Amino acid sequence: MIRLIEDASDSITLEIDSLEDCRQFAFRLAEMLSGRLPCVVGLTGTLGAGKTQWTKFFAEALGANPLDVSSPTFVLIHPLATDPPVYHIDAYRIGDSDEFLELGVEELFELPAITIIEWADLFPECMPKETLWVHLEAPDAIGTQRRMTVQNVQAFPGLRERLLSVD
Repeated sequence: MIRLIEDASDSITLEIDSLEDCRQFAFRLAEMLSGRLPCVVGLTGTLGAGKTQWTKFFAEALGANPLDVSSPTFVLIHPLATDPPVYHIDAYRIGDSDEFLELGVEELFELPAITIIEWADLFPECMPKETLWVHLEAPDAIGTQRRMTVQNVQAFPGLRERLLSVD
């Protein structure tokens, strides 16, 4: 079950109970964002919060085989076979803003694609103003319940209504 926890001026916090709920949420967001390109999603949260799993669901919604989606910790950027294209980036092991920019992210941010960046909060100064931030929290590390806060909702017309229609 997906429950609304908080609806603030520029953020929405939802609580989900299962992987299927997480999948439903990612599919709904993928559907909305696929029509708004270029798009950047900054994923934040602690280790094990589900950032890569959420990305698998998101990419699956756009046609990827979820088995082809893994944490890009060592390759850093994974282009995914989706429509529209998705670029999955893991910034966890990147040392500083210069190294992050050297990956060519600014060029990716301009492509007609969706760029998903895990650990984007390590380099907020490098992120576009229109980044949609998705923060995942795992109150119980061994359970499937998650709290998701979506920030910068106002930059995405219609997204608030779509997220609030989640049941």
